[in-house]
Amino acid sequence: MGRAEKKLQRKQSLIEATVNCVNKYGYAQSTIQRIAAEADLTSGSIYRHFDNKRDLFEATMRYLLKLVLTEERRALATANSDSECLKAVISSKFAPSLFNSQFCTVWLHFWAHAQSYPAFARIEQLSERLLHRSVRRYAMRLMAPEEAEALILEISLIIDGLWIAHAQRGSELTPFIANEIAQGCLDTRLVG
Repeated sequence: MGRAEKKLQRKQSLIEATVNCVNKYGYAQSTIQRIAAEADLTSGSIYRHFDNKRDLFEATMRYLLKLVLTEERRALATANSDSECLKAVISSKFAPSLFNSQFCTVWLHFWAHAQSYPAFARIEQLSERLLHRSVRRYAMRLMAPEEAEALILEISLIIDGLWIAHAQRGSELTPFIANEIAQGCLDTRLVG
């Protein structure tokens, strides 16, 4: 393994350790020392890859968004019509790899700190814009523009609400149930 590959592997290891620490300890208590220990690295090695804790957290948030977009692309790959594409965009947000308590909890911690950190806010806004763009692309082909805009808002709020509910410890929401709830909103709009 070359030097560049090792560097990428360590960065990825630190990002995954950050996810684990934020899930275990919360945002504020996820210290550089805890993250380094989780990654089986020294605290100093973090600073070879990231300028500071916030930089590491920003990279982690971008990584999580990348996973969301990967799931969306995967879901869209098998869709054959505009309505199937719209359903795929929605169902991708409830893929088991995303809609689990760890992922939702970590995303919620970052989302809560977006008000304090402009970089987090930009990533959160990008995430929302990308969801709106994806839903709009197919909804505009299936319904009147004002209905499509209403659907975009509803779907966005439903997804956010289900993720927040699932982030709370003890949530009994499954990816299947969450997807059924969100798809129900879409079905109502498509029938109406």
